[in-house]
Amino acid sequence: MFTYIKAKNFKSLKNIELNLKKTKKKTNDFIAIYGENGSGKTNLVELFKFLQQVTISRAFDVTWNTLPKEFFQLKNKMIDNVPIDFKPIWQLTLNLEEYRMLNEKEDTEIEYGIKIGDKEGFYYIRFNKEIVEEKLYFFVNKQNGYYFKLLKSGKNIVKELNNNIFVNEKYNIELEENIEKYWGKYSFLSLLNFELKDKNEEYINSNISYKLFNIIDKLISMTVHVNKWFFKFLPDNYMKKSLLLDLKSGIVSKDKIKEIKKYETVLNIFFTQAYADIKSVKYIIEEKELDKIYYKLFFNKIIGGNLKSIPIEFESEGTKRIIEEFDTLIGAIMGETVIIDEIDNGIHDLLMKNIILSIKDEITGQLIITTHNTLLLEILPKECIYILSTDFKGNKNIHTIKEYGIKIQKNHNIRDLYFKGVFGGIPNTTYVDFEEIKYVLEEYKKGEEIVGKET
Repeated sequence: MFTYIKAKNFKSLKNIELNLKKTKKKTNDFIAIYGENGSGKTNLVELFKFLQQVTISRAFDVTWNTLPKEFFQLKNKMIDNVPIDFKPIWQLTLNLEEYRMLNEKEDTEIEYGIKIGDKEGFYYIRFNKEIVEEKLYFFVNKQNGYYFKLLKSGKNIVKELNNNIFVNEKYNIELEENIEKYWGKYSFLSLLNFELKDKNEEYINSNISYKLFNIIDKLISMTVHVNKWFFKFLPDNYMKKSLLLDLKSGIVSKDKIKEIKKYETVLNIFFTQAYADIKSVKYIIEEKELDKIYYKLFFNKIIGGNLKSIPIEFESEGTKRIIEEFDTLIGAIMGETVIIDEIDNGIHDLLMKNIILSIKDEITGQLIITTHNTLLLEILPKECIYILSTDFKGNKNIHTIKEYGIKIQKNHNIRDLYFKGVFGGIPNTTYVDFEEIKYVLEEYKKGEEIVGKET
């Protein structure tokens, strides 16, 4: 679980702290973040995605670089003709500058408060065009301490590796050589994660404490849904190889048949309770060549008094969105850390309210969402509701409703107070003069007609 995040010069976030603590000893397991459009809610979610990306970037790059050289030749030919929204697909290497505030000279700094079990610590990273400082502080033996500290000083890298974590001096020399070669472009977490994939697991565990890799595993296995840039083309669970990457349809090996049946069962429970016209959910499975099978999701629905089997591609965009988020969402009840941007996008407010009302008390991991669904304000505790607001200087702050210390009267609820602007985080514009816009467009049209006649 995350206990806090502090960020400076990250995208549109100049200096912000997100405190995820419910009390001094307890951390919120459910967090709903509100704010007006363009306030930076997605950038908050990207803080989590950045942590995951910076942990896997070395392994990711090495994997991509095994592709045939023809792929990269095609990339170089097409890159200038690809629409801007699609260009990040071709950006195979993590670009740190994309996460920095525009036209900012100061370094970007991020600190993540992390809790695993009953132990707490933090991970810190500072970067500009490359990483210049990185450190991990967590429980070592009987007390907290630094696992590692790396700092760029001039042309040198100052390295501090905890002997209780990095237990083999001979192997540490090899690690330090890798730091000299790759650190800066890649984080040390990323180098360690690649070591685990590149070398024998037993060999690694004999040289580095399992505690460090437990932390890395938790960071990689969290699920972050960002419907933006490169991430919109990746399924949320792409890091989890044991699961179906797409619940709608696909071709998988026959050993995934149990996974398909598992999802058929849980989707049946969900959709027959959430939708009045859906009577059952079923996967149609066909055998393909060798050990492959094709699966596709169908909904058995009452239409005009008759039961009809409807393939997933004919369902509404809202229903497809629920399917896409379903595996992500239920991860939170299975002990996982899950972050979803714009959870209510395309989904009816009342349905989303019922989903959150049903799931919030079953969470055993941590669920962090951004939303515009104000119906949730009626069912969530004050300490779970976060408002991201911007002042007249463009400074952003985020606080829980509880921190405002406002006593909620019987004749007022949180939703009413939010709409009145008591907590901020709502659009200030009350009127847009479309008549003026229409006038300007008509004047341009007249000018174009005159030019047309003259020519």
